[in-house]
Amino acid sequence: MDETTFWQALFATYQSLTDWIKALWLIIPPVFIFAMTALILRGRRAPPQADGELVYTVHRDATGQYHILRHTSPATTDDAPTYLPLDDDQPMLIPPTWRGRSG
Repeated sequence: MDETTFWQALFATYQSLTDWIKALWLIIPPVFIFAMTALILRGRRAPPQADGELVYTVHRDATGQYHILRHTSPATTDDAPTYLPLDDDQPMLIPPTWRGRSG
């Protein structure tokens, strides 16, 4: 009885597969190599430069409270706070004009 090598078994298995699985065997390795190359090259790209100014920062303190920090001076009044706490009891994704409405 002849001894079967790994490559003979691999090619015999490949020949017995259906056509669509053979197509996947041919398509997936180049797509994987292309995707990995794109990810590696994307990681080496320089970060985009911001052409504006930083206006607000969202900060979470040790108690879990979120605060909005304003970095620019207010346009209307000078006595407006630059540190604005957000209420935890209000839903965050609903605009303030919709809060409390039933419908």
